[in-house]
Amino acid sequence: MAALATAPEQLYSGNFHADRDARTRATARAVLGHVQRWVAPASLCDAGCGVGTWLAAAGELGIADIQGFEGPWARSAPLVVPRGAIAFGDLQQPIACERRFDLAISLEVAEHLSEDRAPGFVADLTRLSDCVLFSAAIPMQGGVGHINERWQSWWAALFAQQGYEVFDIIRPLIWNDPAIAFWYRQNMLVYARSGSEPALLLEEVAQTAPAMLDLVHPEQYLFAEEAQPRRAIGRAVKRVLGRG
Repeated sequence: MAALATAPEQLYSGNFHADRDARTRATARAVLGHVQRWVAPASLCDAGCGVGTWLAAAGELGIADIQGFEGPWARSAPLVVPRGAIAFGDLQQPIACERRFDLAISLEVAEHLSEDRAPGFVADLTRLSDCVLFSAAIPMQGGVGHINERWQSWWAALFAQQGYEVFDIIRPLIWNDPAIAFWYRQNMLVYARSGSEPALLLEEVAQTAPAMLDLVHPEQYLFAEEAQPRRAIGRAVKRVLGRG
């Protein structure tokens, strides 16, 4: 996570991270397994790595060269990778890293950063690798500390400014897998620098129609519908209390 109005350690408990690690590890192995078939990364970094779940999954798949970037809050979190594998720093600020990796990932993190930070954050990811696995919350997805929810095409435009093409090759493979959280199935895209080896390899797998990037998963739709009565009740209570 990044710098938020409320400190991340207050937003997410240690139990939250332990539970999320257990539920996400299988997802990480499955998704990275697909990516390995296409670009075979020997090194991987994760911007906004949390306790290191995706890094740990990468290690399990034989990607030994891993590096995470996370906020200072994670220093005291129950990490699932060696502490030396994570560099701690405010993600609202530029990521300080001189080297490049075969694959960079950033998953459901960018929505926690300010709108002003978004272009620089995307530029950071493209400096880290020619190939980026990326997902971020869409408008009205909901979640704790979300301050910049955007459609997938909005992020794709920022990547395009850095010379990166978008490939919608993960979502069709995981769309109907109920074991994977809907936000990954809905938001996950791959970006590769035009003309790079990863881009040429991915072009052999699929071409992406930009007009079809902005998708809402049925489970997201149902989740929003179920949350609607609760929101309506909350608004009614605020009116009664004179707060809204």
